[in-house]
Amino acid sequence: MNNRICFFGLLHFKKNENRNLNFNSVTEKEKALVYVKNAILLDKQLKYYGYNLILITNKETYLRKLLKNLKYKIKLQSINFQTYVPKNTHFYSCHFRVDVFRYFSKLNNIYSVLLDLDVLLLNSPKKIIYYQKKNISLLNDITQNVLPAYGKSNILKRLKILNSNIKKVSWYGGDFFAGNNIFYKNLYHSSNFYQKKFVKNIKKLKDQTDELFISASIYDLKKNNSLKINSVNKSNIFTRYWNTNVLHSQEKIDYYKKFIMLHIPADKIFLSKCYDNFKNKQSYKNEYFKYVSSIKNILSIKVSKFLPNQIKKKIKIFT
Repeated sequence: MNNRICFFGLLHFKKNENRNLNFNSVTEKEKALVYVKNAILLDKQLKYYGYNLILITNKETYLRKLLKNLKYKIKLQSINFQTYVPKNTHFYSCHFRVDVFRYFSKLNNIYSVLLDLDVLLLNSPKKIIYYQKKNISLLNDITQNVLPAYGKSNILKRLKILNSNIKKVSWYGGDFFAGNNIFYKNLYHSSNFYQKKFVKNIKKLKDQTDELFISASIYDLKKNNSLKINSVNKSNIFTRYWNTNVLHSQEKIDYYKKFIMLHIPADKIFLSKCYDNFKNKQSYKNEYFKYVSSIKNILSIKVSKFLPNQIKKKIKIFT
């Protein structure tokens, strides 16, 4: 094998955890099915371009049962999850990416791409081949998204709790990683170290996601001259679009059509409904852009801006 590209997703199950999500669910099973249907759609989209999704999980038997009921097969991979994550940690399951990095570090001749499951493929991912051949790693720099929401000084203060050497804010999303096993070996050792510091300082950082210690880790990796790391959004490969009210500025929806992959974290429910309504399709970009541009969607976002959070949650459950 010559550094072939493999796409992975993470689906870690923990009962009564992951309560701080971008969607509302009534039961644990309903929540799990939303994620599974998102994974199915991602696998179908990848298959359209000649690739497959490998789903990394801690509950293979349970996941196979869910997939069997949905009459769909995805390649599953169980790994040994060793990371200690305190109960009720913000976005609990995401913190186990540290274990995924360790797993990738042992995959020789594989260029591993880790994606969040709520991702649309808008174009062929073949552009990634260039970075794979050059051994260039790719990360999602979302600094300009988080600064308006949390403030530069506040973010820097939290980053410095983990890594006192950081002088400038750079924030990386946990939704996209790509690289060879050498890159992941470095990322694992660094993120494992800072995740442990995160746990030690959990009282100060309880409202933070894994992106905090990942961003602290990548600061160290960037100083390693043997690693070549590029920004995936600057390469028009991957970006996020929030179909909701956010504090950072977003482009008009047509701007995002030039990207290969579009992460839509506020639209997990939409993707799960695509599974229900368009079972025979392998591409969902037309349906998504039609949905986002609809008057109903635009009005719901504008109206929700002025509603109390309690009412917003009730609306989301029934829409």
